[in-house]
Amino acid sequence: MFKRSAISAAALVTIGVIAAAPAFAQEVQEKLERVEVTGSRLKTIGNTSSSPITSVGKEDINTTQPVAVEELVRGLPSSYPAIGPAMNNGSTGIASIDLRGLGSNRTLVLFNGKRFVPANLGGVVDTNNVPVSLLERVDLVTGGASAVYGADAVSGVVNFVTKRNFTGVEATTLYSISEKGDAGRRKNDITMGANLADGRGNVALHIGTTKTDPLRLADRDYSQIVISSASGKPGGFSGTAAPSQFSGMPGAISGSQVIDATTGLFRPIGGTEDAYNTNPPNYFETPLTRTQATALGHFRINDNAEAYAELFHTRSNVTLNLAPSGTFGAGFNVPIGNPFITDKVRGQICAAYLADELAKKPADQSATLIAGLQPDKCVAGSATEVRMAVARRFVEAGPRIYSYDNTTTQYTAGLRGDIPFLDSWSYDAYYQSGRSDQTVRTGNGFSSSKTQQALRATSATKCTVTTGGCVPLNVFGASGSITPEMLAFISTPTFQTTRVEQQVTSVSANGEVAFAKSPWARAPLGLALGMERRSVFGANASDAVVQTQGELLGSGAPTPDRSGKLNFTETYMEASLPLLQNLPLVQSLNLGAGYRETKLSTSTGESQSYGSWKGGLDWTPMKGLRFRGERQRATRAPNINELYAPVTTGLSTLAKDPCQGAEINAADAGKAGTLTNVCQLTGVPVAQIGKVAAPSSSQINNTGGGNPSLGPEKANTTTLGVVWEPAFVDNLSLNLDYWRIKIAEGVSSATAGQVINGCYSATLNPGLTNNVFCQAIQRDPLNGGLNGTGSKGVVTQSSNLGAYDFSGVDIGGSYRLNLKSLGAPKMGRIDFTLQLSLLNKADFKSLPSVATLEQAGYYGTDVGTPYAKTRFSQRATWTFGDYSLGYNWRYIGESEIQKDKAAANQAEYTKLKAVSYVDLNGSWQAMKNVKLSLTVNNLFDKQPPFTATGVGPGASNYGNTFPGVYDVIGRRFTFSAQAAF
Repeated sequence: MFKRSAISAAALVTIGVIAAAPAFAQEVQEKLERVEVTGSRLKTIGNTSSSPITSVGKEDINTTQPVAVEELVRGLPSSYPAIGPAMNNGSTGIASIDLRGLGSNRTLVLFNGKRFVPANLGGVVDTNNVPVSLLERVDLVTGGASAVYGADAVSGVVNFVTKRNFTGVEATTLYSISEKGDAGRRKNDITMGANLADGRGNVALHIGTTKTDPLRLADRDYSQIVISSASGKPGGFSGTAAPSQFSGMPGAISGSQVIDATTGLFRPIGGTEDAYNTNPPNYFETPLTRTQATALGHFRINDNAEAYAELFHTRSNVTLNLAPSGTFGAGFNVPIGNPFITDKVRGQICAAYLADELAKKPADQSATLIAGLQPDKCVAGSATEVRMAVARRFVEAGPRIYSYDNTTTQYTAGLRGDIPFLDSWSYDAYYQSGRSDQTVRTGNGFSSSKTQQALRATSATKCTVTTGGCVPLNVFGASGSITPEMLAFISTPTFQTTRVEQQVTSVSANGEVAFAKSPWARAPLGLALGMERRSVFGANASDAVVQTQGELLGSGAPTPDRSGKLNFTETYMEASLPLLQNLPLVQSLNLGAGYRETKLSTSTGESQSYGSWKGGLDWTPMKGLRFRGERQRATRAPNINELYAPVTTGLSTLAKDPCQGAEINAADAGKAGTLTNVCQLTGVPVAQIGKVAAPSSSQINNTGGGNPSLGPEKANTTTLGVVWEPAFVDNLSLNLDYWRIKIAEGVSSATAGQVINGCYSATLNPGLTNNVFCQAIQRDPLNGGLNGTGSKGVVTQSSNLGAYDFSGVDIGGSYRLNLKSLGAPKMGRIDFTLQLSLLNKADFKSLPSVATLEQAGYYGTDVGTPYAKTRFSQRATWTFGDYSLGYNWRYIGESEIQKDKAAANQAEYTKLKAVSYVDLNGSWQAMKNVKLSLTVNNLFDKQPPFTATGVGPGASNYGNTFPGVYDVIGRRFTFSAQAAF
């Protein structure tokens, strides 16, 4: 199905001889230290960055004790919820990072300053591949860095830096459990390393395993029942229930009907007693099983050449649990003589369909249908068929299970060193190859076509078409009426695979141009030059069931096979010129600049070239005070999914359909300028006016796909900041940075909510005409709803017409208080850190024709998770002798529901109060080689804000809260033991 690189085996053998070390961190060249920092390719003495950098060091990692780096980064103020263990319905089986809330595809993830192979066709890296125990630090850079690293570095860069020159053996075991005895986590790691040939080289090997247990919504009191944000009562339940709901039928039984358990007749659906509570089986925290192997090594061949290599290999499994599958309002042809239809219900069906047929014009009537619906023919065993929409939940089968098996392998082999005869110049050349594979298997999934076959039965023991051992299916009975034999026939296990391959060849040189020097500065021009070729191939393949729209009941969008390849050829230059040094009020003034030329070609033969650039100033007027500023043009090439994804129908969130129930009435049918008329124009049949069902589980169909004509996004990013280390206070460092990221020609599409409002709102659509938004809505012609296989729902197509404008201020500080200065020499020290993020603006405009969506300080079905304007993390650690004790205070500010959604929700769910969490940590060096650590997360066992369900997208607002933002576990204890030799 996919081709394997022919050189993979040879490269893996090479890895076994020399494994990698980072090319960028603190290399010793000649007698002076030349450092390359994240966000720059330059190596200079005492290098500093003109971009804001946040570093999470080894001590912070140890006190947090994460089992995956997504958990570590998610707690930082500049990071926003992305795909991870706190996402169930909507997860893709990976973990990702989203800086500034601009999307994971706009955050570039690096390992030791180099790219990592994406995990999916959206170009997103799975951070489950990061070996936590091997990390030295994590660097986060705000703002564009495309001139330095190429595409995708729009909102920022996350660089995972591993340990270098590790020697000895280090073994760590970790166990974590909530106070309630659930959500268990176990992690075991061993790292081994040794120097080679009297220090000329080093090799290190890390092996780790991780296993986490799931946490269900049923395991917490506040999430066991879906509470509707519109009513404040149990609601927002799914219309796919047991017993079934029926719709799309005419006359007296039009609208949504259920068979009454007492009378045995159809009646209109009532409240939650006729619907299904989907919450209990869903996961708050998805389980993860992971095995990792990482090898790093380098060997100095001579003074001018050091060989290095690195290997990352990870296998992981993530499992999702969803409510049981069902027919979800799909339309089926059912014989009126179906053996499971009672005589009472059969009489209602025949009378309604006969009256509807006789009401038609004679030319449109079916004589065969009229004859078959006569009272004397309306009997068990009759083959006359009628069509109806059936919403039956297969509760007898248990929850749907989605199992994601991920395998990722990446190796890098390179050569670096000093360039002979060029003083202060060095080079770095490497080849990198990575491959990511994912296989998705489903359990308790069911076939639409087999369900139709099983409903076409006039005998309880035999289907009309017996192919495949068909067993007649009973959707007219109560819960428990579907037997294991019935389920076995319609069951259809499925699989789909995704592969992404990435190859990178890079050559760069770095040094000083001695003759290019300012007359007022001692240091010359620093220059970095490089060339890079990168190819990314992505494809998915799946079975026929997954590829067919509506065939896998309740699966959302199908996944047709697709593939594509992107080729990047890039050259870049970066320079830093000291303008002034050692002058009054100018200890140093440096000018920085960079440019990268990119040629992008696709597998369809199209190609285009574009540039990225940066310019910045760094001014130190006096020791301890530094001002920095940078302006960048960042770019992001459209990924394979955005270019080549076939048009398919999935799901979006909508709590209330403007055309549902009594919102429209028959008296206004066909009357221009009325809501009823515009509902008709978008597909509500006359017979269903006043009877359209509400969205099932607050979800509607949403159709979209790729666009091969997409071009690169262009972003202008600005950062301005100051760093102050006052001489009169030892060990104090403060920084303040303003940032702004403005994206033009963004790849985007209108949200489903924006299309719905643009059509049905009299404010946005004066006169309620059939405008461009209404034309993007396609309802089910059977029942007028936005669910089921007969409806495309809301059609949203990607374009380069999006615009983003985000800005804010970051404030940071660190202070070390040596208690010796207070007269307590044996009491050690206290370290304080603060990371504060103030969000000023987060505006998004998907199309020029839609209103700007203000997101800063808001949440909602269009906005998504809360964009709190104030977020911070404040940490203090007291270290004394063999002991340490500390706390971490995490703060998430208040937010409000987006303005146009307030009226549709209860007032108590339109505002989220600020939330503070306090974590406690401590460690004890019990013996020379043994260290014990304990962390208590959410020390005060604070529950998440109760938001009900329906105020946000279904993937992030479930369990009556936002699990990706707030702590749903409660108080959690984590214990670890580390032995080092």
